[in-house]
Order: sequence, then C-alpha cells, then structure tokens
Amino acid sequence: MGIPGEKKKEILNRLSRLEGQIRGVRNLIESGEECEKIAVQMSAVHAALEGVTKLIVVGFFRECMGESSEKAENKDEILERFVSLLMNTRM
Repeated sequence: MGIPGEKKKEILNRLSRLEGQIRGVRNLIESGEECEKIAVQMSAVHAALEGVTKLIVVGFFRECMGESSEKAENKDEILERFVSLLMNTRM
C-alpha cells in the first residue's frame, strides 16, 4: 500500500522545501545568527514537518478504509491501527 501519485508529488514537494529550510537553519547556525532567529526558523521547520505527517497519516486512513470496504475487512481493526498510528505520531 503506497501513497497515490498526486499526494506523493505533494508530499515530495513539501519534503524538498523542508530540506531547504533545514539547510537554512544550518546556515544560520554556521554564520552565528542570534538564537531567536534560529528558534523561529526551527519552529517553521517543525510546523512544516507536522503538515507532511498529517498528509501521510490521513492518506493512510483513507486508503485503509477504502481497502476495508473492498475486502470486507473488519473496520474496527482498521480504526485500531489508525488510532495506534496517531498515538505514535506527534501531530
């Protein structure tokens, strides 16, 4: 079970931006910028990573629920897997 094409492209684009943000933070640290400026950028990186995580987790849920309908799989089991994933993923 993978990430569908459209969502995959969106997630990869967001991850590319995240890579750029992290390089930017590294550059701030290397150039001796003030801690406050670094902290603001780290907060932006954190928020962006949470956004990508949400896309992946919601995609997982939608895909599993769709498969559940097709395979007549137990929806309670899918919900338990989803809740377990949410509990292990800080959002």
